[in-house]
Amino acid sequence: MKKLIFAGSLLSPLLLSFCTANEAPPFTPGLDGGQRQIKPALDSFTSGALLEHIRVLASDEFEGRAPGSKGEELTVNYLTDQFRKIGLKPGNPDGTYVQKVPLVGFTGQPSARFIVAGKGLELKFPDDYVASSPRFVPEVSVKNSDVVFVGYGVVAPEYDWDDYKGVDVKGKTIVMLVNDPPVADPQDPSRLDEKMFRGKAMTYYGRWTYKYEIASKKGAAAAVIIHETVPAGYPYEVVKSSWSGENFDIQKADKNMGLVAVQSWINLDTAKKLFGTSGLDFDELKKTAIRKDFKPVPLRAKASFRIKNTLREVDSRNVLGKLDGSDPKLKDEFVIYTAHWDHLGKDEKLQGDQVFNGAIDNASGVASLLEIAKAYTQLKTPPKRSILFLSVTAEEKGLLGAKYYAENPLYPLVKMWRRSIWIR
Repeated sequence: MKKLIFAGSLLSPLLLSFCTANEAPPFTPGLDGGQRQIKPALDSFTSGALLEHIRVLASDEFEGRAPGSKGEELTVNYLTDQFRKIGLKPGNPDGTYVQKVPLVGFTGQPSARFIVAGKGLELKFPDDYVASSPRFVPEVSVKNSDVVFVGYGVVAPEYDWDDYKGVDVKGKTIVMLVNDPPVADPQDPSRLDEKMFRGKAMTYYGRWTYKYEIASKKGAAAAVIIHETVPAGYPYEVVKSSWSGENFDIQKADKNMGLVAVQSWINLDTAKKLFGTSGLDFDELKKTAIRKDFKPVPLRAKASFRIKNTLREVDSRNVLGKLDGSDPKLKDEFVIYTAHWDHLGKDEKLQGDQVFNGAIDNASGVASLLEIAKAYTQLKTPPKRSILFLSVTAEEKGLLGAKYYAENPLYPLVKMWRRSIWIR
């Protein structure tokens, strides 16, 4: 489903979905009848209600809303109660407001070492690097694997882009840059080329989840992403906090044995030290990586990792409510609003405040979801199509709740309109 991202006023996405659900705009400025039709819905929006939802969801009591925690229980109960009070029907055909999302939590104890030009480069966890294994096994190890720089680690046929150029990285440790390749516009080098990776917008190729996925397909032993604050959009402290604790993945029969054994990040200073000791200029290599003719560059280095895993099964939940459409022929089609309810939880190793409250990310999105749902219930005549309000889990852990719903939809995906809106 294509996602339309909005910021600012809630009015625009609300009207967009009215159009989608009804096939024609419910009002046009200047048409008093149309304005009267949706005035109760628009009047239902209040800043006080939005702020109250945010205050509750981002409170210390909710402990940062991590999956598999007390915060999840409180959040799921809160959303279920709100959907019920609003007047939405259970979104799951089984009569409940939840979809179970079976996850495995894994907490790794990693060690890592590079041998560069014959000299040992010890890495301090989690200040220099973080690493975990998505495989559901007690321990994984990678010993003396060759290290290869693969630019942005992207294979994108639609852009005629291949950072691997047929180089076999099976069994090797690959190192790659964060985000999409920032290709300059040939007509104006001060701007990014909109025809390449959508310019300033991030494509899926820029997400860390993709980079580990392509590493798995290529058979790499370990995949290391170089963190940089500006292209990543967040400081290394976020990576450090997220990846030094418990991580999650969807339960799978193969125990994730097909995934790359080691998923790692290193900070920029560590990367420059690694490249420099190999006799390479990091900044110059980074420039070459934004060209189509870039080819993988071997480093004079060997990498070793060892990760001991503590595992636990977690039954997390997506929360969903439904507003039935008014047209007998179209009510089996759906427009989806979605916002993830989870955040980063709490870190008991911190002194003082231990809770990552997540007011903006994403209590504000969930508050918007609830207020839009309430607005729909104020319409005299519901939209022709049904509306599904879906709040998903484990976005911070790799879009897992959304991925699980896409792979296990409660309603046929062919019945889902492509103008669903992602509140973020």
